[in-house]
Amino acid sequence: MNIEKLAKYLKEFTLDEIEMIAECDVLPELEKLIADGKLSLENRIYKYQDFENKVEFAVFASSEAENKNITLKTVSEIFMKDYAANFCKPNTIKTYNAILRTNVIPLLGNKKVREICTEDIKRFYTICKRRGMGERRLKNSLALLNQILKYCKRENLAKTDCDFQVRRLTNKNKFSINRIIFEGNI
Repeated sequence: MNIEKLAKYLKEFTLDEIEMIAECDVLPELEKLIADGKLSLENRIYKYQDFENKVEFAVFASSEAENKNITLKTVSEIFMKDYAANFCKPNTIKTYNAILRTNVIPLLGNKKVREICTEDIKRFYTICKRRGMGERRLKNSLALLNQILKYCKRENLAKTDCDFQVRRLTNKNKFSINRIIFEGNI
């Protein structure tokens, strides 16, 4: 029997408990695990030291000054890898990728995040509208763009002064430039 696997499974145990489960004398193997630093003994209780889940360092995002030239394309890739992959359903990720690939990146991808302003958002809206994009797709594209910019601020990837909201699209109203609320109008 693999005593290390058993100790890892039990996490905390006494000598009697592990010998009863293993049905053999395990003291020599336990002493070896203690010598290797994989077990500790406190008040006759063995505790398995789980180094795989132990965090001994922290990762901090780079400061804004270091990322002042980060582009929207780079931020979008980080957003998809770090946020969408962990919190979104596969269909949502597929939709986000399509929106980014066909709408956002071709029009704003090379723009530095700190330089994106409300005029860029209005221009993005106008170009998409001229392309004949449907109202729902346009609303979703703007909402994703807004979500990425907010993520960028929240994670200190880069500073951006462009704040806007996209109102919900209902059957009672049509989507237009008036459905975008910029910070100055809130």
